[in-house]
Amino acid sequence: MRQIIKDRQLAANDWVDAASDAAATAPHVVLGLADYVAVRNGGASPVPGAQLAVKLLPADDAAQLKPYLSDLSLIVVFFPGTAEGRGYTQGRLLRERHGYAGELRAAGGVRVDQVFLLARCGFNAFDLADGENLAGGLRELERFSVAYQDGAGTLVHPRRRQERSAAPR
Repeated sequence: MRQIIKDRQLAANDWVDAASDAAATAPHVVLGLADYVAVRNGGASPVPGAQLAVKLLPADDAAQLKPYLSDLSLIVVFFPGTAEGRGYTQGRLLRERHGYAGELRAAGGVRVDQVFLLARCGFNAFDLADGENLAGGLRELERFSVAYQDGAGTLVHPRRRQERSAAPR
């Protein structure tokens, strides 16, 4: 089973993409946005009895998930490559504007050096690209001890200048 980073630790990925051969018998299946919305609006599930999650592609509108957010335990935001940045915005919108509190996973072409910034945008799980070092991804979450800007994430906490100066020396 593939390992991911989730909530600052290594975890097994027990979710299967609906396009996978293993999806037919999997207990946890990730559907594309259109398929997920169709199922939620009364369509037949491609995997009856499975718990469903959704995968957002870069061009998908995260606002379409707003009516379903309280029922979703996982949203996967897919990054086809390192040059694609719309997923960062999708993450922030889901956390800040729409109040999503479940697992928000960055997947696809995610590199170790993106983990810290993705966490600042609200992602709490990372399915790194093949060949990327999971231990390096965990270290990346500790790379900076101070973040001056507010962020949508819960994995990295900003510290204000006054908080640092008020600390005993």
